[in-house]
Amino acid sequence: MQQEEFHPWKWFVPKKATTLMIGTFPPAKRNWSYDFFYPNKQNLFWNIMAAVAGIELKHFSGEEAVNERKNILGFLNVAITDMGNKIIRNNNSSLDENIFPLEFMDIFKILDENPQLNKLVFTSSSGPSSAAKWFIQYLKSKNIEHKFPSGPKPLKSGIHYKERKVDLLILYSPSRRASNRISFELLFAMYKSAILSDTQNLK
Repeated sequence: MQQEEFHPWKWFVPKKATTLMIGTFPPAKRNWSYDFFYPNKQNLFWNIMAAVAGIELKHFSGEEAVNERKNILGFLNVAITDMGNKIIRNNNSSLDENIFPLEFMDIFKILDENPQLNKLVFTSSSGPSSAAKWFIQYLKSKNIEHKFPSGPKPLKSGIHYKERKVDLLILYSPSRRASNRISFELLFAMYKSAILSDTQNLK
């Protein structure tokens, strides 16, 4: 069984955001606990972000959970989106290997609308379907060639876009499947460094 889906939220950019976190696409709706990015409670993304912000998560469903997570992003000056804007999903699966992009999110439009953004952070890179690999395909559609370095994460590179240098960073995935190999402590340290390295004056 295959079904086409459009991204439900597109992107969320707090006013002072300097970093844009980029995933692949939301999980199957049956796995949502709230109507916002990373809605599957099994994913460690929001646990990591809350720890970086020094804020305890208190809400795990409904609008209160959405507002709590938006406040964390605002506190950290972090924006969020996914690479997939329209996808095909196989068998109602939430696994990245079962989703296939038909249309990418317009990352350059986000950069145009938010000139303060200077860093893109990708939360997955392994397998044929990942945020980093879809970004490379997106760049190719814009006639831009780019290759990420190989080696242990974090992987750092950059592009120039309209006289503006944009840093690129690949981190380990916060998914539970990935966390079987990577400790929470390492994930926390890696995400904290990526987020706070150019955000020293939090509100």
